[in-house]
Amino acid sequence: MKDEHDPGLLSFEEALRHITDTVQPLTAQRCVSLREALDGMTAQDVRAPMHVPPFVNSAMDGYAINSMDLPASGEKRLRVLGKSFAGKPFAGNIKLGECVRIMTGAVVPEGADTIVMQEHAKVDGEHIVISTGHTKGQHVRHPGDDFSAGDTIIHAGERLTPAKLGLLASTGVTELQILRKPIVAFFSTGDELKGVGQTLRPGDIYDSNRYILFGMLKKLGVDFLDMGVVPDVKSEIEHTLQEAANCADVIITSGGASVGEADFIKQILDDMGAVKFWKIAMKPGKPLAFGKIGNKLFFGLPGNPVSAMATFYLFVQPALRLLEGEKISPSIQLKARCSNLLKKQPGRKDFQRGVLQVNNQGELIVDTTGIQGSHMLSSMAKANCFIVLPRDAGNVEAGSEVDVLLFNGLI
Repeated sequence: MKDEHDPGLLSFEEALRHITDTVQPLTAQRCVSLREALDGMTAQDVRAPMHVPPFVNSAMDGYAINSMDLPASGEKRLRVLGKSFAGKPFAGNIKLGECVRIMTGAVVPEGADTIVMQEHAKVDGEHIVISTGHTKGQHVRHPGDDFSAGDTIIHAGERLTPAKLGLLASTGVTELQILRKPIVAFFSTGDELKGVGQTLRPGDIYDSNRYILFGMLKKLGVDFLDMGVVPDVKSEIEHTLQEAANCADVIITSGGASVGEADFIKQILDDMGAVKFWKIAMKPGKPLAFGKIGNKLFFGLPGNPVSAMATFYLFVQPALRLLEGEKISPSIQLKARCSNLLKKQPGRKDFQRGVLQVNNQGELIVDTTGIQGSHMLSSMAKANCFIVLPRDAGNVEAGSEVDVLLFNGLI
């Protein structure tokens, strides 16, 4: 078996660590309404201005009673004084031998401290009859059960999900400070690339990478600018890079990362910024350029579409999240049984495309999408995960357990 070990290759882990160590979060803030804040990153801790729940209320539909009326044996008959609905409390208090019909979320009246579920009470005209089996304080919610006034309910650096918007709304918060989203400018390089709708000449291909980057950036919710296709002309690439650096926080190119004969990217970047061209011990996505143009981050992705997607997912995505102020942690990988023989040569960490599913026995199984060439965009379109194979691993036999990294909808 061929061994792809090359001492000149940078490990995947070293490349990721270098990128994440380089990224400094944006600090600019803006005040937005609660609805505008969805998917934003909080710039400051948010403290609850009130208790939630704000008053003693019922967790069940039933009857509010004084626990001293709970029978130790036999049954107890109680007179129903009235009703307490959510938003329409009972006006008054109850005494021993009395109760109030109550609905979930309604205020528990003065004198009551226990709720008897309606299923456990027998209605007899204007009275109810309850038996044993109840405990003092059951089904009652108290102020601050969820959180108290002054508690930190959202920390700085948290992404605002729908649940967190609801949490903030439950305290009456109407607006808050979030961090500005990164602005990303991207373009493709290559004389052979044509836009969708243009006529292809011999040797031309349609530019799929800009649509891939559009989709992935859109999914991440960042602001972006598509600067089109730039031909392999040094002055035009220089001008486009400078224009991108003037308006964006991050610049992404696809093509030119391998520094071939017609690739001017390296020469231009040597003049404009501090960018390193890496050969990474991973597959797909061996060539990658990373660094800065001024104080703007630069990523030079491979031209092959699968390699571009893999390097974006594994390197650019965490960098953008860090830039936005998110506290990221290592990606969660699952264990799954592989249905197929996977071919692999030692020397590079493989991210093979797979389809993860659950079999009839409830076990996670993963199937390869077939040919794994970096130009095979159809293999990525079928996949919902990467099958992650260690750098030193060889072929994987069918039935073996492998690590799987889900795409989570981004790809």
